[in-house]
Amino acid sequence: MLPQRYNINSFLNALRNPGELYTEVGTLRDQIRFQLTHENAIDVMAQDWDYLVILDACRYDIFEEINWIEGDLKKVVSAGSHSEEFCEHNFEGQTFHDTVYVTANAFGARIGDGVFHELVYTGEEINDEYVGWHAFSERMEPKTIYDATVEAVERHPDKRVIAHFMQPHTPYLGERAAEIRERVAEDGLIVRSRQPEKVEQYSLDDENVVVSLKEAAERGFVTDEELREVYVENLRLVLEHVESLVSQLSGRIVVTADHGEYLGEGGKLGHPKYQYEEIVREVPWLVIESGPRPDITESMPNQDVDIDEGDIEEHLRDLGYKD
Repeated sequence: MLPQRYNINSFLNALRNPGELYTEVGTLRDQIRFQLTHENAIDVMAQDWDYLVILDACRYDIFEEINWIEGDLKKVVSAGSHSEEFCEHNFEGQTFHDTVYVTANAFGARIGDGVFHELVYTGEEINDEYVGWHAFSERMEPKTIYDATVEAVERHPDKRVIAHFMQPHTPYLGERAAEIRERVAEDGLIVRSRQPEKVEQYSLDDENVVVSLKEAAERGFVTDEELREVYVENLRLVLEHVESLVSQLSGRIVVTADHGEYLGEGGKLGHPKYQYEEIVREVPWLVIESGPRPDITESMPNQDVDIDEGDIEEHLRDLGYKD
């Protein structure tokens, strides 16, 4: 079954606001309908793997079309349509002391002490020579996650390792994304992500400045077709690094996603919480057998997780999750 969001208290609270109650009832209806026609959500930590590669916001249908890495691919249902949901249902309140979690995702970083043997948040792995958006973008690039994962495997050859890449999630990398940012700038809209040279000149207080191309699309500056183009471009970019990572590993490797992404279908963009449609719930599960499997052992965490909550909040605002 999909994790249950609802209890009697949520409905009692919603009774005070008819609009809220309508939303609650509608979402519950969608959840029940989805559960009746789809397999149970997968518990990723209960599956048999040595290395788990998570691609953020990667849809099954586009992955199936684009992926060139050989393996056994199937479709599975995610426990969430949003990273926070995914992390809550798969990680929170449990212990996985045989696992190291490397993540660029701030919601993953919030899992905190005691869950994993080690948690590596690349949001803190910032080159000091960069500032502002350049630093923000650099810590989310696939090479940053690739390097941190390789180091984690070398440090912990007896542990399962999760590598949580941010792509194909925004902020989008690549030439096509850069072309579109330049074009919308000519139309009067500045997209701050991946434009470090504009950090000092513009701020998010300016109504003509947005965080991402997704927000530019919401304002009508970018078409759904263009957004899909840059999404595909970013999936290709991250798969190049996944391919390189797979070549470095020996064991059973799984490539999956935390959730999918609306790219204009039904007028929707992004991946809000508590959505129950195939586009945001169906994700890839690619199993790759690559040489002898490591001997996995469990041991107590070797360090406390000390991640600044202010840094996480800033990261989430930079991604457009916070006001």
